[in-house]
Amino acid sequence: MKTTQQILVRVLCIVALLICLPTVQAAAKETQKKAPGNAAMHLHHMHTMMNHGLIMALQGSNLVMLSEMKMAPGIDEITLSHGKKMITDGKAMLKDMLNGDHMTAMHKRGEANSPLMAYTHDLANASLTVITGLEEMKMGDIASPDVMKMHHMHIALNHALEMAAEGSNLVMMGQMKMAKGVDRHTADHGKQMINDSLKLWKEVMGGSAMADMHTAGTTPESSAVMGDTHKLANDQKKVLDLLANMPVMK
Repeated sequence: MKTTQQILVRVLCIVALLICLPTVQAAAKETQKKAPGNAAMHLHHMHTMMNHGLIMALQGSNLVMLSEMKMAPGIDEITLSHGKKMITDGKAMLKDMLNGDHMTAMHKRGEANSPLMAYTHDLANASLTVITGLEEMKMGDIASPDVMKMHHMHIALNHALEMAAEGSNLVMMGQMKMAKGVDRHTADHGKQMINDSLKLWKEVMGGSAMADMHTAGTTPESSAVMGDTHKLANDQKKVLDLLANMPVMK
């Protein structure tokens, strides 16, 4: 009797194992399928941080320019100091994403050669070029109407890139598919923000204000501030184009 019970228990265990085995195998396959996705998710979280660092620097630059217009003694000093700190902190965040422990660990796991990784480095380096331009920007003679006009252009260009970076973060959030019914709206709005930012960039650089200054002789060759304006705009356009063409997360 005891032997019969032992045999029955063994048979039941084998049957249970056979029933569970396909589920275990399916779970293992699903884990393998998700491995590349997890790497992509990791990189997109890094993209979000990189975009945030860029936004910090752009907002800081606008505060610096506002303070250097010398229109509010007592406040100008505060906005100047805070603006410079935002640029420094934004740049540090980007560098940490590009060269920090997170990136080092991904390279060690063999995730260095994917197209999304190459894109990540391109985006980070292009953003750092913009931030360096913001750090090196010279105000020029703010009593000059043309110089004041160009700094207003810088503020508009910085705002355009902020919009694109924020829009990019919304697109990535929508692609993560964590909120059914909201994801599509989030991604669509993000894409619209990027499109609007490209439109604003074109309006600033191709508008009548820029054309009139060029016609009057204020060109990149004759004016250091105009030269800086065109360099900043071109560097920002590279980031705008990268954000507009970010690979879809899979």
